[in-house]
Amino acid sequence: MPEKYKAAVIQVSSNARIASNLTQSRKLVEQAARAGAKLVGLPENFSFMGSEEEKKSLIGQIEIETREFLAETAKDLGIYLLGGGYPTDAGNGKVFNTASIFSDEGIEIFKYNKAHLFNAEVGDGVNYRESRSTESGGSLPEVIPTSLGQLSSAICYDLRFPELFRNLSKKGCEVCFLPAAFTVPTGIVHWEVLLRARAIENLMYILAPGQTGTHDPHGKRKTYGHSMIISPWGEILADAGTDVGYAIAEIDIAKVMETRKNFPALDHRLFLG
Repeated sequence: MPEKYKAAVIQVSSNARIASNLTQSRKLVEQAARAGAKLVGLPENFSFMGSEEEKKSLIGQIEIETREFLAETAKDLGIYLLGGGYPTDAGNGKVFNTASIFSDEGIEIFKYNKAHLFNAEVGDGVNYRESRSTESGGSLPEVIPTSLGQLSSAICYDLRFPELFRNLSKKGCEVCFLPAAFTVPTGIVHWEVLLRARAIENLMYILAPGQTGTHDPHGKRKTYGHSMIISPWGEILADAGTDVGYAIAEIDIAKVMETRKNFPALDHRLFLG
């Protein structure tokens, strides 16, 4: 059984400049590692947050530099590191929105292409149509056994689909990342509620690194922040607020097992689907 350990969720305000985004991310991951974090998550779009046109024109550069950054940073700092949503080539003129976990040896052990794409209008003046440039991965994330517990990750809009998380709990997931770039209007009303619900329903830790601040030159696209770590009982263990930085908390896998044993709601389901 894994020992207790610290986990951190990084909160950044990314833009279309890859090098500056990765420099910012490295600095914050180093700070979290110095604070004792063994498991660290970076949010959706951490390495690039620009226009869809820029994304497609820079896809090769973004993908290569992001993956090199994740492998090198994880190995250098001796941590498990999630890069929570960066564009990879889908091979059809579009991209996948990909999350990867790299081990403390710099080896990719988990990869997931976002299944649910954000096509919505939320009242902030931005017409979100992720499907214009992004292809759905079309499958559910896997669960990876590690020395830090059974890990997995969804991405942002996936949060609104409880069946995805129920599938992960059935596979034994104990710690699930939810990297995001949540809008301000939806974040104010839905972010905390949905994160806590997914943790409570599935009796698992939820680690939710997020974007914060304003991201485009016209000031339209703004993200909510409040990167959080949620316990299997639904408690907010850490909240990064709205500033660039990180939140850190202790993870105790034994608490997942104890909670599931003492409150066996997962065993009481009549309709498994």
